[in-house]
Amino acid sequence: MNREMHKKERQVSDERAKEMLLEATEGTLAMHGDDGYPYALPMNYVYLNGAIYIHTADYGYKIDALKANQKVCFSVIVRSKIAPELYTTRYESVVATGDAEFIEDEAERQLVMETIVDRFSPGLREGGMKFIKAAIARTAIIKINIREMKGKAFRAEGL
Repeated sequence: MNREMHKKERQVSDERAKEMLLEATEGTLAMHGDDGYPYALPMNYVYLNGAIYIHTADYGYKIDALKANQKVCFSVIVRSKIAPELYTTRYESVVATGDAEFIEDEAERQLVMETIVDRFSPGLREGGMKFIKAAIARTAIIKINIREMKGKAFRAEGL
């Protein structure tokens, strides 16, 4: 895949792209849907050990789509601000492509769920552990093994 970015001056370093994934909390998961149509939806995620992890119910359209085709794209808008005087938008974003994998290893599943609790419910770890214990058996943990990732930014004073 590895296409060149059209506006290369806006590409950020790999290290900055990873930092941006750690900063943001929502992204859009795009996958192959029914009848050749793409299917994309917003998801919370965590970036951990060089991979993107999402959690979801263990049934439904998303699960069916990922079982049929594991190739996915995940995009994140870290910051965005309209710059009317420039007729454009200041932004920071990341696009990652890779292969989705359903995580079955109990230790990895637990680590991901604990990371999610710590990230999205800081200070509520005790309750989060109870939630994990009750929900983990019916939760799908999906790991996106990143094949390619590019970060892009247009800051032009003001972002």
